[in-house]
Amino acid sequence: MLVVLCDLGLESYIMKDAAPPGFNDPQTPTKDEEVASKKWREGDAKARTRIKLMVGDTEMVHLSGADTAKEMWDQLCMVKEAKGRIGVLATRHALYRMEADENNFDLVDHISKLRRLQEELHLMDNKVNDEDFVMILLTLLPESWDVYISAYLGSSSNKPTLRSHELIAILYEEDRRRKGRTSEAAGSLFQVKGFVKGRRKSDSDKECYNCHKKGHMAKDCWSKSGGSEGKGPKGRGSGKGGHRSNQATETTNRLLSDASYMVNTDPDRFSKLDWILDSGTTLHICTEQDAFSEYTQLSNVTMQGVGKGQVEVEGRGMVVVKFSVEGKIIQHQLCEVLHISDAPNCCYNFSYPEP
Repeated sequence: MLVVLCDLGLESYIMKDAAPPGFNDPQTPTKDEEVASKKWREGDAKARTRIKLMVGDTEMVHLSGADTAKEMWDQLCMVKEAKGRIGVLATRHALYRMEADENNFDLVDHISKLRRLQEELHLMDNKVNDEDFVMILLTLLPESWDVYISAYLGSSSNKPTLRSHELIAILYEEDRRRKGRTSEAAGSLFQVKGFVKGRRKSDSDKECYNCHKKGHMAKDCWSKSGGSEGKGPKGRGSGKGGHRSNQATETTNRLLSDASYMVNTDPDRFSKLDWILDSGTTLHICTEQDAFSEYTQLSNVTMQGVGKGQVEVEGRGMVVVKFSVEGKIIQHQLCEVLHISDAPNCCYNFSYPEP
């Protein structure tokens, strides 16, 4: 309302010192005094009309009894604006406690609410300076933004003092990037992330003296007489009350030589790097060797049911898959994953626990 009155040049009629011009002699006013008085009454009438047009019908009661625009303005401010220490305390409390919801976070809406509270405090003559607002804004962002904020503010290329509008522009740009990345990833179900070459693979060449298989030691062996006997992942037939596992059971070279089956998907829709959840595969299959945290090479092992005809199984080992569920990252270790570079995609036979 104040902005509209200023735009029309009527703000002087609601100021503290707003009053009609006086007369030296009310009985015999001069011509100039009459012109000035008439001009003031016309301007005051325009200000009163504009205020009435901007006030809703249910709020007109607050203008009752006011004869001038200043009286209207004072009555509205008395009813609508928080006054005193209690109003300042309530508004500052709302500002400092407006924490963002990680699961339902809208950056634009969040910043707009903070700016609105800052403006309310300014109207109550309790200013929040720009430096304090920057700290409030950074503090009230969700935890998922902590790494980005720390990396940005810790960069030596950035100015030591960052103004609030500059920070907001940076946050908006990052928010658009995150939303764009989310939409691009919508076509892919799951991806293996974070694996690099050169990861420690010392255990992959060790042979268990209990079962004589590579990739683990006797103290971790699930087979009979092993240190972890009976602790291996259970399959779908674990019995009533048992838990189905999201890991494939340990395989043998004989089984690898038999067959595995997977759903053949449209190659234009899924790439070789995509993970297809519960595709019907008998075993976990990955197309990229770099995704394995533990890896054992195989030779002269083929398989049917994956791709066209028989394909070569180049190795097997452990792959860690990261799932994004409602903004949280959940990590799964897949054991005995087969490395088949000729497979159309990666596949993961997942099962939920029984009730």
